[in-house]
Amino acid sequence: MKALFRSLLASALLTTASFSALGQSAAPGAAVPAPAADTTPITLDASLINAVSTQSFAEFRTAVQPLVKQMASKKVVALGEGTHGTAEFYKLRFWLTRILMEEYGFSQVAFENDYTDTYLLNEGLRQPNATVEPLMKAHLYSIWQNQETAELLTWVQAHNRTHRRQVQVSGIDAAYVLPEARELSTLAARYPKSGLRELTAQLTKHALLQDSIWDNINRKGFKVPRRRWLDGGLEGYYTAEKIQKSLPTARLPRKQRKLAEGFALDAKMAFDLFYQFKVNKRDVSRDSLMAEMTKFLVRDKGAKVIVWAHDAHVSRKIAMAEDPGNGGGTGAFLERMFPGQYFVLGTSTAIGTFAATTDGHITRTSPMASYPLDAPVAGSWEASLGQVSAPVFYLSTQQLGQQNLRRPLRFVGYGPNSGKDSYSNFKLTEAFDALLFVRQTTAATPLR
Repeated sequence: MKALFRSLLASALLTTASFSALGQSAAPGAAVPAPAADTTPITLDASLINAVSTQSFAEFRTAVQPLVKQMASKKVVALGEGTHGTAEFYKLRFWLTRILMEEYGFSQVAFENDYTDTYLLNEGLRQPNATVEPLMKAHLYSIWQNQETAELLTWVQAHNRTHRRQVQVSGIDAAYVLPEARELSTLAARYPKSGLRELTAQLTKHALLQDSIWDNINRKGFKVPRRRWLDGGLEGYYTAEKIQKSLPTARLPRKQRKLAEGFALDAKMAFDLFYQFKVNKRDVSRDSLMAEMTKFLVRDKGAKVIVWAHDAHVSRKIAMAEDPGNGGGTGAFLERMFPGQYFVLGTSTAIGTFAATTDGHITRTSPMASYPLDAPVAGSWEASLGQVSAPVFYLSTQQLGQQNLRRPLRFVGYGPNSGKDSYSNFKLTEAFDALLFVRQTTAATPLR
């Protein structure tokens, strides 16, 4: 379960070198045990259940108006996913995103995807006659490469062609580094008096090594050059940091400076793993990095963002009790950054199918296939929610009262496992403001 939560690169690194070899020290002493769960079967009070129709966008919109109104005034709204490959989770989040954008002034939707890659996707969508699917394959992790996400992006493209107020797609994650190195190099060449050419050349050198490893990480027989990777990664971090520090005085137009700030932050985030390992002797906190990028997206006055990421990240509580040093889910960091301005909706299901990959590390090319969900474990939230008569509904977690028990909650990542190891013990209020439940779901539809 750990690979779901930590940095994508950290999960790769930790399979190729031990903690001791890297000078790594996790939290001292034995792992902290998860709090005991109450597995007594419960029947949810009918007054908590808000049935939702998914037959059409219009019917869905009417049914979720009370939920949307809770989100409308927030600066950051996170729409989680209980698996990375469920068609209904993508579809219903698209509909919620559309409502928030059309009616409540939200102008950004941010994926759990590389920041600069998603910027390039967004720029591509703005081009005349742009085709959505090739852009998705070029710039998105494969968990997003499905027909359901294509529907959202097609809507964004159509909206921007017919509306003065533009909406955009952003990213909050960091894995690949060449996209930002190339964008920074382009700016340095275009504005030679900026003084960035030497630094961006150095960043590109480190990015080439980084991305060449990431592109081959799942290939059978590939051997990671650990020492060169670690040393180059640390130098890449310091180079990105130097670029960041030079930007306030670099001779760049204001718009280009803002672009460069995002690219440099993205590069520093991608290399942060190596800095944490080599300097601070600890694992990187992917949740804190994604929160920091979300903060960057809403730095302008009045800006609001909708975040699409896994339930485990947008949760206010870290899902890995055995890794307490991570500091909370992305949601916990965002709540501290924006007190009272964060709303998180989780999504969950009981039965059906989901898309996943057997690749050990998610990339743009990891193949996705359909797998059956294991039946919910006894006493889990999914087991209880699956007994509700409404096939699709939402509930507000603060209204659970005495039924807000600590019980197993399922978190399925990009791998095919959905069994007993996919659970952590939660009170729903510890994770979400509201939960959208679809009893039976289907695997996301891969792009053609």
